[in-house]
Amino acid sequence: MTRIEHSTRRLLCVLVLTLALAPALQAATVTGVVVNGLTGQPVRGATVTVEGQDVEGISDLNGLLTLQLPAGTYSVTVRMEDFTSQRVDDVVVTNGGGNFAVVLEPAAGSDTTGQTVTDEITITAEADLATETALLAERKSAPQISDSIGAEEMSKNSGGDAAGVLKRVTGISLEDGKFAYVRGLGDRYSNTQLNGSKLPSTEFEKKVVPLDLFPADLIQKITVSKSYTVDKPGDFAAGFIELSTVDLPPQQSMSIGLSAGWNSLTTGEDYLEYAGGLGFSGSGGQSLPSAVPGEPLVPFSIFSGVGFTGEELEAFGESLVGTWWPTQETGAPLNQSFDIAYGNSFGKFGFVLSAAYENGFQNREEDRTVFRLANDGNGVVPNNVYGFDFTNENVRQAITGNLAYHPSPNHHVRLRSLLTNLADAESRYQLGFFSDEGSLVEDYRVSYREQEVLNLQASGDHFFSEAGSAGSLFEWRASSSEATTAENKRETLYQDINGTFLLTDNAQSGFMYFNDLEDTLDEARLDWSTYFNKGENFGSIKGGFAFLQNDRQFFGRRLRYAHRNTTGVDLRLPAEQLFIPENLTDNITRTPFLVQEITRPTDAYNGDHEVQAAYLQLDYAWGKWRFIGGVRAEDSNMEVVTFNPNVPDAPPIVSVVDDTDILPSLSLVYQVRSDTNLRFSASRTVNRPQYRELAPFKFANVVGSYASAGNPDLQRALITSFDARWEWFPSSGEVIAASVFYKDFEDPIEGILLTGAELVETFDNVQGAENIGVELEVRKNLATFSDSLKGFTVIANYAYIDSEISIDPATTVLTNTSRPLEGQPESIFNFIFEWNRPQSGTVVRLLYNQTGDKIHAGGAFGIPDVIEEARDTLDIVYGQDLGNWARGLSFKISGKNLLDTEKEWTQGDGIFRYYEPGRGISLGLSFKPFAR
Repeated sequence: MTRIEHSTRRLLCVLVLTLALAPALQAATVTGVVVNGLTGQPVRGATVTVEGQDVEGISDLNGLLTLQLPAGTYSVTVRMEDFTSQRVDDVVVTNGGGNFAVVLEPAAGSDTTGQTVTDEITITAEADLATETALLAERKSAPQISDSIGAEEMSKNSGGDAAGVLKRVTGISLEDGKFAYVRGLGDRYSNTQLNGSKLPSTEFEKKVVPLDLFPADLIQKITVSKSYTVDKPGDFAAGFIELSTVDLPPQQSMSIGLSAGWNSLTTGEDYLEYAGGLGFSGSGGQSLPSAVPGEPLVPFSIFSGVGFTGEELEAFGESLVGTWWPTQETGAPLNQSFDIAYGNSFGKFGFVLSAAYENGFQNREEDRTVFRLANDGNGVVPNNVYGFDFTNENVRQAITGNLAYHPSPNHHVRLRSLLTNLADAESRYQLGFFSDEGSLVEDYRVSYREQEVLNLQASGDHFFSEAGSAGSLFEWRASSSEATTAENKRETLYQDINGTFLLTDNAQSGFMYFNDLEDTLDEARLDWSTYFNKGENFGSIKGGFAFLQNDRQFFGRRLRYAHRNTTGVDLRLPAEQLFIPENLTDNITRTPFLVQEITRPTDAYNGDHEVQAAYLQLDYAWGKWRFIGGVRAEDSNMEVVTFNPNVPDAPPIVSVVDDTDILPSLSLVYQVRSDTNLRFSASRTVNRPQYRELAPFKFANVVGSYASAGNPDLQRALITSFDARWEWFPSSGEVIAASVFYKDFEDPIEGILLTGAELVETFDNVQGAENIGVELEVRKNLATFSDSLKGFTVIANYAYIDSEISIDPATTVLTNTSRPLEGQPESIFNFIFEWNRPQSGTVVRLLYNQTGDKIHAGGAFGIPDVIEEARDTLDIVYGQDLGNWARGLSFKISGKNLLDTEKEWTQGDGIFRYYEPGRGISLGLSFKPFAR
């Protein structure tokens, strides 16, 4: 039994016992949040009363409060000295509780329209949009341009992980289903944080952690900051993605969820099974045996005195015997998932534990063509043509544990932890024409990758009341994270010779590849904010220090069974019947096969990155205006040492990127009315190379395609950004907004192709780039047009993006040296139509997404760029609360990719890559035993 299974079983036992002993609750818990409409800061010490009830609450350090109320509909009044009181009507409390959000405006004798204000402002709260209301209130008062999506919104959508959730956010597209492209800029331009701490990456070639690692069930909300403020890290260009895990519940809470999913191309169909098995924490796959030494596996030389005897090489080769071909199986099972969460508060302490498990299968039939320029120079013709059969099986397991201590309303200390693990096995069969061999080839590959992220964090918020001021806030945070990836691949290539496929001696045949990555990140920050309130002027001065230490170790090992003397060996046989001990003898000249070291001199590197930062920021509001400006100084030192694992004494290749940058930002917010903002922002930020881009490590993913290698001479890029947004909040759950943005890149890092004996993609600082775009957004309840349409809501967003990158033609063989950025879609459109009937607990959503054309890879030698064609997806989600029949029980049915639109990449007039993902249906059940 795996560690996660042990942990989940123990957790389940504790939760069941607690459930059996828990007393029945006589009142439901209502939560509220109170924020300052001008500064966006939480309002502390606000008094909340409920009409007709002898109940009162006071907002805490974070502007949060809780009330205990029986089920019903209430009017709530919020009061605070120097603020205009707010009255919130129609706060609906069900047996499961309720929540509301209030934005308090400073009392200055008149509102922002110049009209006289009354003592109280009445707001109608939409109970079914309570969570969305809180997020919109937070967004309205935020110092930067941002978008958010919360747990309640996620529960109505079809995405099962953070990546699937984010694609519904304005201006965000996905690459490979797991990397977020914000405003058309690739993952290299985005940062991801978990509960305020940066995460290390599990990816060999990227700096960001893949978002499919995080189950949506463990996420409370996701916020995407699109403009920069200096209290954030300076490595910023496109967006700052902040994941927040489930927080402490105000009362005893528990949820259990089960789901099963069907796919039209997979479930019940034949599939390729990976024989290595999927495990947890290194227990799956076919890893490098411990019997294989770290030294290069070469025959002993009497001249150098280095190497191994024939007997030793035979033993090493036998230890590597394993599974090479996937097995054909029938009846692929349903995809399945399970999640459980429990939380409670005991006086000054509170905790929450949650766990999630998912297991899924996916078949894919794919066509790929590698083109070359026609002999007459007109158009392209096929060079390598392949058909693929894939089956992917993945197991995702995650667990979180958070503990909080509140010694007083003004002092909070939290301990947070998260462990997430994703194991993925891919079985692949490839058939097609390979020009290097001049014939048809069959390629069998089995690969396994296991990624794991562990994050531990301690943080504290301490508010101090001070005479003559509005108080000060001291915040501290320290975290330690580790990301690991273990990957292994086995591949065999068979060539068609006179109608018979025979095992070849190609370098990719009998090939074994082992990658290991360990990426650790330690981070600490201290922040001090002093608030002031003088008449109609409000604001804060905030300063802080931050430290980051990131270390990465990467080691790749390449081995193969080389042909020695295969006379009399039937090379038609499967690899499992060829690479056997009988064919691995100690006679290194006459053995049919001999294990051979082909690890490259650049297959290992160590990376180190240290960042020290200090910043100062002023947030000042007067009248209708709010100014947020500051400066951040960052000292960054990055070093990548690439060493030859075959020759330990060989001098390493060292690349250093050492910079000190002064990074300013300026934002202005003009409050046109109490419900309308105009925002303007300008900033200067940096984009630094990724370790992989600096290390001259080389690898080809597909036989017959180009290889990829790093460039030790890369330098960091500078980005100047300008943003503007108009946003109108017609009611507490609605928004209409329009944004424009422009970014100018100095020395941006981009992939380019180099000519030579081998076509190689590398990275370089190119001449420059620009990124410009428009975003439109609406979230509107149709009750505005008729009371009979109150249950209907329309949510839509659209982004148009245009970018251009300029590359010096003398440095590359790319066909187009002035073109859009790779991965940047021309447009992104989301449309959601929702019907919500609280009386029956029914929610139905139609979700449509369209992502426009984008460049997948730049063409070379006159060949056009590879274009990923525009694609539409349509999902339908039906959710039903069964509380009227079975307390705490609900279910959700999701229809995914109902259009089954193909995924297609083109190059000129030819199809470079094509496959259909299939339609999906899933059914989920959720049970909340403490719901009343």
